[in-house]
Parts: sequence; C-alpha cells; structure tokens
Amino acid sequence: CPATMATESPRRPSRCTGGVVVRPQAATEQSYMESVVTFLQDVVPQAYSGTPPEEKEKIVWVRFENADLNDTSRNMEFHEIHSTGNEPPLLLMIGYSDGMQVWSIPISGEAQELFSVRHGPVRAARILPAPQISAQKCDNFAEKRPLLGVCKSIGSSGTSPPYCCVDLYSLRTGEMVKSIQFKTPIYDLHCNKRILVVVLQEKIAAFDSCTFTKKFFVTSCYPCPGPNMNPIALGSRWLAYAENKLIRCHQSRGGACGDNIQSYTATVISAAKTIKTGLTMVGKVVTQLTGTLPSGATEEEILAHSNLRRSPLVPGIVTIIDTETVAEGQVLVSEDSDSDGIVAHFPAHEKPICCMAFNPSGMLLVTTDTLGHDFHVFQILTHPWSSSQSAVHHLYTLHRGETEAKVQDISFSHDCRWVVVSTLRGTSHVFPINPYGGQPCVRTHMSPRVVNRMSRFQKSAGLEEIEQELTSKQGGRCSPVPGLSSSPSGSPLHGKLNSQDTYNNFTNNNPGNPRLLPLPSLTVVLPLAQIKQPMTLGTITKRTGPYLFGAGCFSIKAPCKSKPAPQISPSKSVGGEFCVAAVFGSSRSWFANNSGLKREKDQSKQFVVESLYIISCYGSLVEHVLEPRPLSTAPKISDDTPLEMVTCPRASWTLVRTPQWNELQPPFNANHPLLLAADAVQYYQYLLAG
Repeated sequence: CPATMATESPRRPSRCTGGVVVRPQAATEQSYMESVVTFLQDVVPQAYSGTPPEEKEKIVWVRFENADLNDTSRNMEFHEIHSTGNEPPLLLMIGYSDGMQVWSIPISGEAQELFSVRHGPVRAARILPAPQISAQKCDNFAEKRPLLGVCKSIGSSGTSPPYCCVDLYSLRTGEMVKSIQFKTPIYDLHCNKRILVVVLQEKIAAFDSCTFTKKFFVTSCYPCPGPNMNPIALGSRWLAYAENKLIRCHQSRGGACGDNIQSYTATVISAAKTIKTGLTMVGKVVTQLTGTLPSGATEEEILAHSNLRRSPLVPGIVTIIDTETVAEGQVLVSEDSDSDGIVAHFPAHEKPICCMAFNPSGMLLVTTDTLGHDFHVFQILTHPWSSSQSAVHHLYTLHRGETEAKVQDISFSHDCRWVVVSTLRGTSHVFPINPYGGQPCVRTHMSPRVVNRMSRFQKSAGLEEIEQELTSKQGGRCSPVPGLSSSPSGSPLHGKLNSQDTYNNFTNNNPGNPRLLPLPSLTVVLPLAQIKQPMTLGTITKRTGPYLFGAGCFSIKAPCKSKPAPQISPSKSVGGEFCVAAVFGSSRSWFANNSGLKREKDQSKQFVVESLYIISCYGSLVEHVLEPRPLSTAPKISDDTPLEMVTCPRASWTLVRTPQWNELQPPFNANHPLLLAADAVQYYQYLLAG
C-alpha cells in the first residue's frame, strides 16, 4: 500500500467481498487519550458541545472462531507456513442486539468484513468446519458448505419459543438447509469436524457433522449460575462437561488437590485465608455432626443445610468422553453403566464449574469455578480399558486473586506455554505454564521454542533421578514437606488409591509410567499481566512485574496504593458486565506503525511470545505485544530465574457496526474467503478419503 494511504480513512469497501475493510491504527498514547475522550462523549452527552458522536450498535457477545479459514491442519494453503510466511487469519464473530457480524484479520493487518446481517437478537452462532469424511462416510451437505449455525430469538418456523432452534444456513447459496428444534432454550453452540454440540440447561445434544442426525445426548450436567449456564469444552475429539455426581467405579486417578493439602507455596500466599477456611470447616463439621445450625445462621445457610441431605448433586465434577467411541443415545455415567467412551471422570473443584477449555492438542484442560479465585490446569492421560485406569495430573493452580469474578473466556497460545483467562470484569489475566508442568522460568519461557522438562545439565548431573526419588519418598504431589500430605488419598475429593499400583510400577521395571504413582507436584502460578480494556475509566494494568498505564509502558518497583477508578460502560452485556474474548496470534501491527513498508517474512518471529488480541464489548480489537523477561529484582540471572512481563498495545481496529452500514448476506461469490477455504479443505478431505 502506498504511504499516502496512512492519512486516509481506516475504512474502505472490499473489492473481494463487498464488505468493509478496516486498517489498523497505531495504539499510541495520543490515540489512547482520544479514545477516552470519545468514550466520555458517548457516556456523558452533556459533557461535549457540537455535533453528536457517531451512533454505534450495541454488542452483546464476542468470540474468536476456528473454521476452515484458519484450519492449519487441513487447509493446504497453510501447509507451507514456515517457508512461505503465509499464516492463518484471525476469525472474529460479534453478536449485536440486532443480528451479527463476522470479521477476518489476515496477517496483512487489514480487517475484512465477511458477513453481516440484522435479523433480531442472536444468542449463539458458529461457522461449521467441513466434516471429516471417509470412503464409508460422505458429506450430505458438501455442495452447500460452508454452513453457518445460528440460534436466534425467532427461528425459521416462527412458531417455536425464543432461542429453541438451531438454523443452518448455506453461505454459498443463502438458503436454510437444516433446522433443529428443541423444547427448551439453547444457551450455546460448539462444533468441530466430527459433531455439532447444542448446549441446553443441564443437557447436551450432539449431532453428526455429515448428516446432522442425533448422535448422543447427556442429561446429567451440573447447572451453573452463569455466564455459561452449562459449561463444556470441545476439543478435536474429546468433550468435557460438568457432571452432577461422582461415581467411584469410574473415577480416574488424580484430579484436583483439596484445600487441606495445598502446596507449600499456596499455603504461604494465602495463610490468612487458610486459617479462616479452617475455622469455617470446623463449624461445618460440628453442624454436620449435631444436625443443627448456629443461632446466627442466615437464610441461605439454612436453605443450603436443608438441601444437603436431600440433594444428591455434587458440584465440581468433570467427565470427558470420546465423541468417536461413545455409544449412540444417552450417555449415562452410573454404577451400572460401562465405561465405553468415557475418557476420564474426576473432581476438579469444590464449587460448581463455570468455564473450561482444552488446549490445541487436547491433552490439557483448564477449569474454573464460580468463585474465580483459582484456575486449575489438568493433564489428561487416558487408558484404553476404562476411565478408572486413566490419570488426571493437576499440574497448575493459576491464582487470580481473593475477590470473586466470573470467567467467560479461556485461550491457549499455540505452543501451550501461555494461558489467558478473561473475566466479566473486562480483565484478561496472562499466566505462564509448561505443557509438562513445573515452575515457569527463564529457561522455559525466554526461548522461542518449547524446551525439554530437564535441561542437559540436569540430566547429565543425575538430578532427574534424584527428583523422582525424593518425590516417591515424600509421596506428596501437593506438598514438598515429607509426610505432610500423600497423593490423592489425602484429599476428601478422592477415593483411596491401591498401594498395589506402586508395587506393580516398580516390579514391571516401569518407573516412568505417568498413570501410576507418584503423581507430579502441583505448581501455583500468579499472573504476569492483567490487562484491562482501554475504553474503561479504570485503565491501569496491574501486574506482578512491570506495569502498564494507558498505552505507555514503564516499570514500578513499589506497588502504588490508590483507589480504583469507577467503571463506566456505554455498552454492556447482560447483567452490566463486560464481554471480552482473547486469542494469541502473530503480530499484525507492522502496517499500523510502518504503513509505507512491506512486511518481511521473518518480521513476526522477532518476539518470543505471540501477540495477544483482545476484543471487548466496545468493538475495539487491540493487539498487545507481550515481552517476558527475567525478574528485575533477582540478584543473579540463571535458568531458574522467575519471570516478569511488559505488555504494550501496538495496534487497534474499530470494528463495531453502525446503523448506516449495509448488510452483507449470502449468496457469496466464488472468490469469497469463506468459500475458498471450504473448497480447499473439502478437496484435502477427498484426497485423504481416496
């Protein structure tokens, strides 16, 4: 693009799709202050004089999507990603109070509008990926793809209750090809190349992606007060959901560490909290033994106590099923049912589960409860016989804070070394982790590639064997102090494990079997960065290391005790809370800062961490550059030195729709990016199927 384009409007029509193209704007301190002024004008109209600001449509939900357009495994365009520099675009969906919108942000940095309609409120929508086919299984809707699944207030029939049907539309022809009706409201949609999952309250229904016939359904989900009424996680093959009971015969080995066997680090961090919790637990035990409550009990405590005896539901239980091997019909986890298709069944929290997500490989699962204090990272190690032989390693407890917060979004980096968790307060918390566990440090996170668990020095010095021996003697997966706690048998959440497992482990000369004792130690991790949305008045980004204020980055050695600024929002989601979504991706800020230059192939590889993209209910997409570095207060820098992080916003895109924008509806031309991606993936699928 010529350099003169930098002075033009960031919006222009697209020659390819007919939609709008938005160029990135540099996120400087000046632009940030201008956005705050615009924000104040929207909130307080009497604070400005002159022409009123441009009217914007209200955003209800935001989501980053995975579809054929950014499928690196099946889209042949990205198979030469490392040699050609071609990288998949970000796919963003925005739900408005009237309709929805789809954006694509390619590596060039220019956001391209792909789809836009106004047909009433939309609760959930998904762009369905091309299904996996074989010689025995054909796609009945191959000529109609790509398909868009929508759950809106008024269904295609017009007579069904609000949000009680899923309509599947062809983006190629514009026609509705399928409508799936339900008797109860739908809360969310999930999909992969195998199934389409419809989430209802306390129920899950899965449909085959080739025929959209019902494959299986689950009716034993534990309800959650929100924001996800029925939280699930769908990977490439596994489906995780919140179970309402813990069945001992199906329970996997491991799971969450209880509060009474916290790690030494967690105990030091929250000593006061532990004492308070212990006193509360004593009171609860006395109450359970006597069958009475103290005279000063509240109505909520009396109600909970009365429901304790008659309610068989148990919160915090997670069940993972294999969508390929699970039997058709109802999936029931009970003492009388077999374990076919059940991958794992374990306790994850003591409170109801609020949100969970798989990492890209599907081997790690992050779960959060309704309190939002801590997030748990589990490693799932399956066994081909039954879920009771599988192991669930509690690798990390990601400690957010002591105040309550509801989690709405979880995202992994592509190398699974970073996790970002976003709450309804509009804050995104960035945590460092390792796929195999252990303390994040300079050696593990200052390299552009994932390193081995043990360094060459540690292996040559025999430290790996010493560590295994100490862990087996201590028996503690959660405590570094010998005898303080044992493996899951020390937790009330788990049944006792048979000591015969340890004997068989060593007699079979297999001390490295990850499904047998000893289980790995739990690591408590604090966030390196807490990023708030720039369009709120409370814009100070707090962190354990360097701090961010507005768009400028600087370090603060001593924490500043100041009263938090009030939060004001002109456009809020349900309940007056901020809807936020985040995703990791290659940097696209090069054009905003150097509009007259061409992008070099290796320019995006200069950072150790991918950029973090955050979209909020204001419709502003911001790219944040993450720069981890050794802790500045460390006396000496070594491989084990802890980390701190500097974050800086580099570019922003204003993607919120205005009432003056035209709709962009199918049928689309053959050169539309969504159609080209669907054709490429389908062609690849046919090649694999012969």
